[in-house]
Amino acid sequence: MQVTDLYIVRHGHPQQNTGLAYDRPPGPPLSEIGCAEARLAGLYLAGRGVQCLYASPLERAQGTAHAIAIETGLPITTEPALAEHRHEETFDAVKERIRELLARLEQGAAPVVALVSHGSPIKAMLQILSREQIDLTRHIYPNGNPVPTAGIWHARRDAQGWSLDLVFKPVVATPAAHVPV
Repeated sequence: MQVTDLYIVRHGHPQQNTGLAYDRPPGPPLSEIGCAEARLAGLYLAGRGVQCLYASPLERAQGTAHAIAIETGLPITTEPALAEHRHEETFDAVKERIRELLARLEQGAAPVVALVSHGSPIKAMLQILSREQIDLTRHIYPNGNPVPTAGIWHARRDAQGWSLDLVFKPVVATPAAHVPV
């Protein structure tokens, strides 16, 4: 069955200063804001007909996928190819594992799939799907990511290939600082 729609989700905002390696499991978990962002991403995806949910093995992606699973009722499939770009890994190696994942998805996944990953693998996926034509200069978020935390790109296949749109950016209200009167 051919994949027709991919919802490409970046994990929610992670906890800072945990001492955990960012590029190796488990990695930092979601912060309180990240949990709220992930829930909003799940609410967005709940009405989109997603049939399969895949996530990186790192804790922040698993936490995001869990929030999405709650809202969509989908089980989570852990997918190592969606893992964070390791410091010793080249970007070309990231692209190769993403290319292999996309080929595997074509072999049996449902038509509408959600993938929870990290900035670098998402950038690789967008480049592959656009045949290296995507201009990400308008999509630069903290640390050079092509999507904000818990943001979602929608890739839709048509006769010409894939169209790519950044369709969701979560807005989480943060509590105002207490100011004595």
